[in-house]
Amino acid sequence: MKCPNCGVKADRKDTMCRNCGTVLKKEKKGFLPALGTKKNDNVLRLEDKSAAKSSALKGKYLKPAIMIAGAAVVLLLIVMLIFHIASGKGLKQAEKLSGYIGARVTSAEKDLEINMKDSSSFSSVNKTDEFDFIYESEDDVEVNDVSFPEWTVGILKTESEKIDKVVFTDYRVLKKDTRGVKTDRRVDLSKYDSSSKMSAVLDDIDFDPFRITYDVAYIKYEFRYYYKMDNGDIQAVVLTVVANIDNKFMYSVSEDIPPVYIYEKKLDQSVNK
Repeated sequence: MKCPNCGVKADRKDTMCRNCGTVLKKEKKGFLPALGTKKNDNVLRLEDKSAAKSSALKGKYLKPAIMIAGAAVVLLLIVMLIFHIASGKGLKQAEKLSGYIGARVTSAEKDLEINMKDSSSFSSVNKTDEFDFIYESEDDVEVNDVSFPEWTVGILKTESEKIDKVVFTDYRVLKKDTRGVKTDRRVDLSKYDSSSKMSAVLDDIDFDPFRITYDVAYIKYEFRYYYKMDNGDIQAVVLTVVANIDNKFMYSVSEDIPPVYIYEKKLDQSVNK
């Protein structure tokens, strides 16, 4: 093999002429491109584009999912707020009307912008409750297949047509069971005396009253509940708690309703037969 430049004979293994330095052979490149070559950069760009596309797809479906979930939470909160406001409307009206005890019914109606009726829209209330005028919920609740308003605010008047008592009744307490609220114990208020705040007593009871009566000298709370005794009997109780106008505990009375025995074992045996 001769050098194409100077003509000097060169060895076959020589890559450069020993006489003039002319390059005789070019070095062979490896099969795989080295890092940083154009081809490898293209591969990296494709991988980056694929990752970006995957991220964009995730974002495309994730954002609507988050928006839907957020809207559902907001809707639930709105429903809960509306229910809370609606459920507290009757009690608030009763509290407001109690401030008019001793005044004429017409004065309370005018100031509070409400219309009292002399009879309920529900025959069940007309038969069971005592009142001279009534303000009630338009929504109803079923109690033993009988329709009642969710709540009522009844007024008892004096002979001179003035408000004597205001009575708030919450029929939702009896919706699941006419015996009232199911508890795991008998309510014991023996530790409270005339120095106790009524708020502490109510917190101890820990469930809503069925009826509240507002008088010029006191507030009477009536609770209905039932619990299972050690012998298996179900004991229903009407608990009455009275507070003075200073919101201090006065006294309480528990009236037991005859218990009902549950024949659990006998029922199970008859079913198995």
